[in-house]
Amino acid sequence: MDGKKRSRGAPEQKWAKVRPRRLRIRIVAVAHLRNVTPKEFAIEEELAPSTVKHHFNVLERGGWIRLCRVERVGNVVRNWYTADSLKIVSDEEFEEMNEQERSETSEGVLKNYLRVCRLSWEKGTLDARPDSQLSQILMRLDEKGWNDVQKKLDACLVSVLESMVDAEMRMRDSGKEPIPTFVHLGGFEVPPAVFESSKAHQP
Repeated sequence: MDGKKRSRGAPEQKWAKVRPRRLRIRIVAVAHLRNVTPKEFAIEEELAPSTVKHHFNVLERGGWIRLCRVERVGNVVRNWYTADSLKIVSDEEFEEMNEQERSETSEGVLKNYLRVCRLSWEKGTLDARPDSQLSQILMRLDEKGWNDVQKKLDACLVSVLESMVDAEMRMRDSGKEPIPTFVHLGGFEVPPAVFESSKAHQP
């Protein structure tokens, strides 16, 4: 029989293996989309809070994110972080807008999209690279299909932001010049007349 009494406490938490660069890229990408706390991020990603906090601190010192809000709940201080270079309206923010505010926000996005497309067309950069992307798909969806597409677009947005942050980190180290790039994601309900118009233009 063993001379030492063994603890019968709760089993030790097994955290996911962390790849530091990958983790930091994801933190900054999420901070572009919404204000986030290290604890919240750690729970979402199933990572050790102490590890996540360390990487938040590294990113803050490097200027990738900044402290934007401090909350005190009892004896606990909660720090919220953001990445400032983008302004992306979240689903929650859009839902809280009234009809006029939503219309004005969407109008501004569309006007900017058309302006960038026109300028890129005029300057010859729109088709300068053979692997550039300019796709549009008209589709008929049920409620589940609509929700599935929106979730995929949300995931695509996060993935694209991660690629952007990854590139920014590499360029900071290498000093290489960036390729000016424009990415637009859209998925919205259209009037039935759009389908009729599309059929009329088919050969």
